[in-house]
Amino acid sequence: MKHYIDITLLPSDDIDIHFLWTKVMIQIHLALVDMQNKIQKVPVAISFPNYRIKAGERQAFIGHKVRLLAPDKSDLEKLDIGRWLNRLTDYVHIKAIADVPSDISEYECFSRRIKAGSPDKHIRRRMKRKNETQEQAAEFFADYKMAEADKQLPFIHMKSLSGDQSFRLVIQRKTVGAAPNCNAYSTYGLSAEGVLPKF
Repeated sequence: MKHYIDITLLPSDDIDIHFLWTKVMIQIHLALVDMQNKIQKVPVAISFPNYRIKAGERQAFIGHKVRLLAPDKSDLEKLDIGRWLNRLTDYVHIKAIADVPSDISEYECFSRRIKAGSPDKHIRRRMKRKNETQEQAAEFFADYKMAEADKQLPFIHMKSLSGDQSFRLVIQRKTVGAAPNCNAYSTYGLSAEGVLPKF
């Protein structure tokens, strides 16, 4: 990755940061969908410079900034993120395309984590799929516990525009060693194989 754009979210009294994240990520997702190839991959990755997991009393938080990275400047120009975020200009600050610093020594990877979910969610799903009563499904999940790791990760509330369903886009970050870059990311800009510069 050689080029990037930083987008800073600017919450206000009337729009809080979590609501703003939803609006911004939906627009970024739509922009990436617009430039996807035949296998639904894009050359633009996404990172969150202020990302943090839950630790003690500090809640997990995605931060106030999103960074779009690409191997070629033309990929970011084609994305034209300003056009996609033009209705949010009072709530975001978009910097110009810049070069990734050459003295990078740390790398990271951002991917989507499909959380195990709450017991209630699994019970409802089992009732539908197995045609069971609530009691039967609840008995099946009697010993279920959500993984502690799932509770520590930040997420963004999203809405599927095709299915009109709400879901949590859970973001997982890993620190990784330098490795060959993956240039194919999901339409959320995430990839478990994508190595991104950390700065």
